[in-house]
Amino acid sequence: MAALLCGCSTVKFVADYDSATLDKTLDAAKEVDLFYGKLLEAPETSRAYAKYADPYVTIEVDLRALVSRNKSRTLNDESTTISSNIVKLWDACWAAHKANNAYKSGMAKLDRDNFSEQFQSAEQDEIAKQSK
Repeated sequence: MAALLCGCSTVKFVADYDSATLDKTLDAAKEVDLFYGKLLEAPETSRAYAKYADPYVTIEVDLRALVSRNKSRTLNDESTTISSNIVKLWDACWAAHKANNAYKSGMAKLDRDNFSEQFQSAEQDEIAKQSK
């Protein structure tokens, strides 16, 4: 019995590390950070939704592509959940900006920090797979 156990392959519980996914995650984080950097540089009175509609769509596409990429990998539930949560947060911020036709600096800073934390979790999750 011991000989059989020693001959078995290792059981995997997480996806393999994927440097391309890490790169895509870093790129998306940079896009979101740049969006908020530009938004915060504008005076609050100049933050009407229409000015930011195109970047919202562009970033949304990239975030959803990241979710799809994570979903396509087996044993990758944690990364899929994190990237899905990022999309949900993006959609909520987008909807609030559209509904209010404004974005207060305090809220923008808070949202930027929330995205930063989410992306850091996604990055750390992928990096941790290197040692698995």
